[in-house]
Amino acid sequence: MAADPVAQLSASKMKARHLGRKARPILVVDDDPALREMVSEVLQDAGYEVEVAADGEEALRLIEDVPPRLLILDIQMPRVDGPALARELRARLRDLPVIVMTARPHPEREADRCNAVASLGKPFDTRDLVRVVRRFAH
Repeated sequence: MAADPVAQLSASKMKARHLGRKARPILVVDDDPALREMVSEVLQDAGYEVEVAADGEEALRLIEDVPPRLLILDIQMPRVDGPALARELRARLRDLPVIVMTARPHPEREADRCNAVASLGKPFDTRDLVRVVRRFAH
C-alpha cells in the first residue's frame, strides 16, 4: 500500500515548521567553561539549538545575529554580570524568558533581581535543567 502523498507533504511541512522554530537558539551565558559545555550538551541532547557565551559582552554580540528564544544566565561573571545582561537583553527583547543559574544561597532572590522566569541552584540536576527549559522555551 502506497503512502498518501498529501499526508507525506503535510508531515514534511510540519517538520520544516518545527525545524524553523529551532533556528532560534537557547543562549547559555556562564564564565565557567565546564558548566557551559555541560549545559550545552544536555540541551542539545534534548533536541535544542544552543549558543554559548563566556560573559555578557560576548552574549550581546551573539544576539545581534540571531535573537535567542531563551536565556540561561549565570549571575556572577566578569565585565557584564547576570543582572546587567538581563536588563540589557530585556530592553532589546521584551519577551525573552530568562533562567538564572547561581551558586548563591537563595537562587529565587537572584531570579527576582533579573526578572527571571525560573532559577537553578548550582549544582543542579540535569533533569531539572531540561524540565525548566521545556517549560519556558517557546
